[in-house]
Order: sequence, then structure tokens, then C-alpha cells
Amino acid sequence: MTEVDTREVVEPRLDDGDDERFSHYVRKEDILRSAVDGVPVVALCGKTWLPGRDPDKFPICPACKEMMGMLEAMG
Repeated sequence: MTEVDTREVVEPRLDDGDDERFSHYVRKEDILRSAVDGVPVVALCGKTWLPGRDPDKFPICPACKEMMGMLEAMG
């Protein structure tokens, strides 16, 4: 008898342009201000945008990660 793999492959649902997105490091107070006042935030890498997506869906921005590592090393 032949075995058939019946597992379902579930891919995360992404919106248009999500394939180019990263999670970025931003100061906590800036995220709160953005949520309350609707002003853009600036990430460590320099990207400016209005947050509105779940950052857990995306990988961490390599530039932000590198800069955060340098800041942590400096204490």
C-alpha cells in the first residue's frame, strides 16, 4: 500500500508588500506617542513610518539588529 502525505501546509497570510517588511527597533515612548497622536516613528536604521502591522509577523531588520547590538555592547 502506498502512503500519501495529507499534511496541510499553512502559510502565514501577508498583506500587499509584506514580503519586503521587517520589524524595526524604535524607542518605546515613540511607539506610544505614535499610537496616541498618530505621528510617525523613526527606527534605529533610519526608517520613518506609521506603525500599524503586527511586528511579530516579520523578521528583524538587519540594520536595526546590528545597531542594537552595538548599543548593548556600549552599555
